[in-house]
Amino acid sequence: MNHAVSLAHSAQCLKKAIPLMVKYRMPVTPINYAIWYCYIQGNKPSLNAELDHVIALQQTCSQDKAKEIFDKHLTQDDLVFFQEMTEKFHTTMEQVQQDISTTLDHSKSFTTSLVDSQNELNMLVDVNSYNEILGCVERLTDDSIAMQDYAREFQTKLAVAYNEIKDLKEALNISKEAADTDTLTGFYNRGKFDSDIVNFCLEYSEQAQEDSLAVLIMFDIDHFKRFNDDFGHQKGDEVLRLVAKKVRENTTEAANVYRYGGEEFCITAYFDTINDIIAFADCIRLAIAKLAIRKKHDVTAKRAISASFGLAILRPFTNSTVLVERADRALYIAKTHGRNRIEIAPDI
Repeated sequence: MNHAVSLAHSAQCLKKAIPLMVKYRMPVTPINYAIWYCYIQGNKPSLNAELDHVIALQQTCSQDKAKEIFDKHLTQDDLVFFQEMTEKFHTTMEQVQQDISTTLDHSKSFTTSLVDSQNELNMLVDVNSYNEILGCVERLTDDSIAMQDYAREFQTKLAVAYNEIKDLKEALNISKEAADTDTLTGFYNRGKFDSDIVNFCLEYSEQAQEDSLAVLIMFDIDHFKRFNDDFGHQKGDEVLRLVAKKVRENTTEAANVYRYGGEEFCITAYFDTINDIIAFADCIRLAIAKLAIRKKHDVTAKRAISASFGLAILRPFTNSTVLVERADRALYIAKTHGRNRIEIAPDI
C-alpha cells in the first residue's frame, strides 16, 4: 500500500468508507477503516471478495471477523498508517484552533499599536515634529501590512480546512440518514425508532404542557401475508410502497413515521386534542382503504388494502417500553374487533 498520500486524498477515502461502516453497523475504528479503505481502493481483490461474502451472510462484519480479514490481507504497518491518518485529522482541527488564536493575538497587537500611535500623534503638537510623525506612520504601515499578511494566510488555511470539514460533515450526515432510513418505504427504520421513542418520552416528560398531547400510533396492513402468498413477494413490496405513499401524503413534517418491521408502522406526533389524533389516524386509514392491487396477468383478481390502528396517548414520565406495549395492545384489539379500524389504548 502506498502510504505517501495527502490529507485531502485520505479525506476523500474516509468520506467513502464511513458511509459503508455506518450502513453495515461497524464502528469507525482504525482496523475497520483500514479494510474499507483498501476495499474502496480495489487493489486487493481477495479482501473485497471476502468482505462482500461476510456482509452478504451477516449484513455486518463483527470486530473479530474484521480483525481476521485485516490479519489475512494487511500488515501492522498498514494499521500504523491509518492511525497516523486519524491523528492527522485531529491535528487539522487543532491547527485551525491554533491559527485562530494566533490571528486573534496579532489582531490584538495591531489594535494596541493603533492606540499607541494615536496617543503618540496626539502628543506631537510641535509643527517641527515631522520625523516623529513619519516614524509613527511608517510603523503603522508595517504593522498594517503584517496584519494583512496574517489575515490572508489565515483565510487560506481556514478555507482549506473548512472545505474538508464541510465535505466530511455532509458525507457523515448523508450516511447517517441512509443508516436510519428504510430503503423500501423511505420512512425511518426500526433502529431509528428504538432510539427516538426513548427521547420522545423523555422530552415530553420534561416539557409537558396541558394543551399538548403526544401520541404513538401503531398500524399494520391487514392480511398482509395473503398478498405475499397469493400475489408474490414483489406484489407485497408494491403494497408496502403504495401504503407508504398514502401515509406520506397525509402526514406533515411534524410527525415522524417509522417502518417498525414487516408490514407494521409507527407514527409519533403532537396534537391539541384527542379528536385531532383520531381524525389524523382516520384520514390515513381511509386513504389506505381506497387502495387495491391486482395480479399482473389477471385484471379481475383484485384485492383491497386496509390497515388497523392502535393509539396510545403519552402521559408524563411514562416509560417508552410501556408506551409501545400499550399501542401494540390497542392494535391487537383493532385486529380482533374486525380490522380496518382504530382503537385507543386505555390509561393504566
